[in-house]
Amino acid sequence: MNQLRRKIGMDQNEPFREKRIHPRKKVKITALLKLGVLISGRGYVKDISACGMCLLCPQVFKPMKTAQGKDFIGSALKVMFPSHALTVGGIIQRVDLKKGEGAITVESISDEKVWNSLLED
Repeated sequence: MNQLRRKIGMDQNEPFREKRIHPRKKVKITALLKLGVLISGRGYVKDISACGMCLLCPQVFKPMKTAQGKDFIGSALKVMFPSHALTVGGIIQRVDLKKGEGAITVESISDEKVWNSLLED
């Protein structure tokens, strides 16, 4: 990490700064994922922000081959939170096949009040 900081000209003692517009919040919320008609699975949300989330779901993301992983970027993904009665629609931005995780940008939310409470808690 220090080599990387030196390479980009950062002070070694300076704390790491988040570059994202909307800061992420670490969570572990059980979620059901649905990608199209045939692919679905249970996983959990690792982190969440006002405009996106990172999901760990080996049932959906790990079985894919590398070529398939790239093909799913830009696809619609539905994320359901049974414990919160909330459904979020998003677009896949990143897939990590080794870890079985993916990241989405949020496009639609079924209940704004519940969504905002997840961001605040």
